[in-house]
Amino acid sequence: MRAIDRLLKVAGTDRKIFKEVIIKGEDFSFYMKPLTIAEQQSAQKLAKTDDANDFALQLLVKKALDENSQPMFQTDAVPLLRNSIEKAEVEKLLLALIENDEDEEVAPVTDLKSVRKAA
Repeated sequence: MRAIDRLLKVAGTDRKIFKEVIIKGEDFSFYMKPLTIAEQQSAQKLAKTDDANDFALQLLVKKALDENSQPMFQTDAVPLLRNSIEKAEVEKLLLALIENDEDEEVAPVTDLKSVRKAA
């Protein structure tokens, strides 16, 4: 097996990660595939500023998936989210998106039933 094939098997993006976020006492959990460098760079370009909050909103819209692996937001949701979500809550979402995934329970994208909240 080639080295690239071994690396893709071990560290590829064919898994789904559960992210648990509590916003104002309410559960706003979502799923996402692991973040790639290309996705991070794309979100930074779309943010058009160095502001971490704009970056977070771009990343949230791009990465957040529902339990059926469907995007939770349409691509045009960023302006509405920017004007309607408290800054502190956007920061919570950013942390959930970029935090180390090693402690999160994960499952292959095809095995949705085994994905659970971390105990």
